[in-house]
Amino acid sequence: MSKPVVIWDKYIRIYHWLIVIGFTLNYFVLEPGETIHQWVGYCVWILVFARIIWGFIGPKRARVIDFFPTPSRIAQHFRELKSREIPKESGHNAVGGMLILLFWFLFLAQGTTGFLLEETDAFFGSTLVENIHEYIAHSLFIGAIIHVAAVFLTGWWGRIELIKPMITGRRKS
Repeated sequence: MSKPVVIWDKYIRIYHWLIVIGFTLNYFVLEPGETIHQWVGYCVWILVFARIIWGFIGPKRARVIDFFPTPSRIAQHFRELKSREIPKESGHNAVGGMLILLFWFLFLAQGTTGFLLEETDAFFGSTLVENIHEYIAHSLFIGAIIHVAAVFLTGWWGRIELIKPMITGRRKS
């Protein structure tokens, strides 16, 4: 029997699921502009900011350098997909890394536009900032759909566990 490989540390797993919960609450459940919507948004903003820091000081799989998308890493990932052999010890791939960087940018922009709308007099009630805030939310939702689809498709095609490690932190080698 093979020994499980540690893929995701506890911070990454907790961060991931708190982001899922926070986004789901603010996108589907909570009323925009309400105090609880604002606080959930600020918490997500802080989580993303902390995750970026963790990307420089955390363990190997958490580090930005581990998944930073470069042309050679993207090509390598597509070669692995083509051969249907993704290394069992791998974390995020370079294509997923592009989505992670986009998510970070969008979540930080979302929190910033929300802050401008609610906490500053200059932008309070600004239709332009409201529209940007709304478009970013929809972009995050589309990104989440792409992410979930990619996890299922890559897991199936690449013959690799992707969901369980985000819960347990480990993958069968």
